Amino acid sequence: MTGTGVVPRRSLASLAAARLEKTVSADAVRHNLAVLRAAAGGRRIMPVLKGDAYGLGAPALADLLVAAGVPALAVDTVAEGAVLREHGIGVPILVMDVDVADNAEDCARYRLMPAVAGPEQVGRHSAVARRRGEPVTAWLRTNVGFNRFGPREERDVDAVLDGLHRARAAVRVAGVFAHLSSSATDPGETAEQAEVFRARVGRARAVLGGHLTASLAATHGLLHPAALRGTDWVRPGLGLHGLLLPGSRDLPGWAGSGLGRLRPAVAVRARVLDLLTVTRAEGLGYDRSAAVAPGRRLATVAIGFSRGLTGPAPAFTGLLRGRSCPMVGRPGMDCAQFDVTAVPDARPGDWMTLLGPERTGDGAARGGGGPVRTAADVGAELGLTLYELLAALRMPVRLEGATPAAQGDDESAAPP
Repeated sequence: MTGTGVVPRRSLASLAAARLEKTVSADAVRHNLAVLRAAAGGRRIMPVLKGDAYGLGAPALADLLVAAGVPALAVDTVAEGAVLREHGIGVPILVMDVDVADNAEDCARYRLMPAVAGPEQVGRHSAVARRRGEPVTAWLRTNVGFNRFGPREERDVDAVLDGLHRARAAVRVAGVFAHLSSSATDPGETAEQAEVFRARVGRARAVLGGHLTASLAATHGLLHPAALRGTDWVRPGLGLHGLLLPGSRDLPGWAGSGLGRLRPAVAVRARVLDLLTVTRAEGLGYDRSAAVAPGRRLATVAIGFSRGLTGPAPAFTGLLRGRSCPMVGRPGMDCAQFDVTAVPDARPGDWMTLLGPERTGDGAARGGGGPVRTAADVGAELGLTLYELLAALRMPVRLEGATPAAQGDDESAAPP
């Protein structure tokens, strides 16, 4: 024997990340946060980290955002809020969806702020508060046309407000919020919904007190002065990652918003596992339904339908050594095949870029304005919205450059 060295054990996450990964640029997220703050015109920012921050790693992003001075965060479910609390996040956290009654006790235990949209929800959180002997802080979720939670008729809104007034010793309402249905596409409808929201906030303040804050705009709401008027908070999600729905650039508020300075923060890449030169006309994969001509060179790449690459998607492509390579046939569980005939120097172990700018072998982005797989293009190829795209590509996430000094500002001490 010439040596007794022991190979260090690698983490399970690193085993998966050696094949494929999502990266999120912390520098881009910080930049985007600054852009969103400027567009918000002095309103406080409550970043939305629902769905594990759209599949981008909510705990790590929460650390980054809290270090940058955000005063509160928002999630969809009690479970998502509990994950952040267990991770050590201490800022107020709004649970935007009306969660099930079974989770009300844990909502209070983790000091989360539940959304209430009806008398039954007021009752469940009031009962928890009385059992625990301490009040619950909640937000009123009102329905101005999104029509997912809460009443539309004014008499039913009054019933919710009456219930909150009677339960005010147990349920303390911090604010009122709503979702816009068409802020990326329809300024007229957005203005109408904003008018309904302002009226609801006025009625809530008349019943519950003038201390109530208000939040209507998310990222695309920043393009509508009507959605910002009279509000105190903005709840950006997609914008933190530099992404906007295509129609947003056609809205009247685009020119003065500054949102054109947002930077894409997310990239996805996967390894080439093997290469095959087709020598005769035949099919490939389980059903062999994809015909491949002789002489074509195929790369088997480490991403499949278990990671969100659904198919068939004949228009889907990846970048390899600066060339666009189309997917061939249907993806398998953990791999798919791409035609790399135009890349004669392709080798096993190469990284194929599926989203974002192509990188060199050492991981740096290629300079000179090289090819980029934009989120809009990838989403269109897969038939997914930008929201769906980020969450659908399920794979290890690496947050790059997340170790700067905290960038606090006057928001850091502001309670919701």
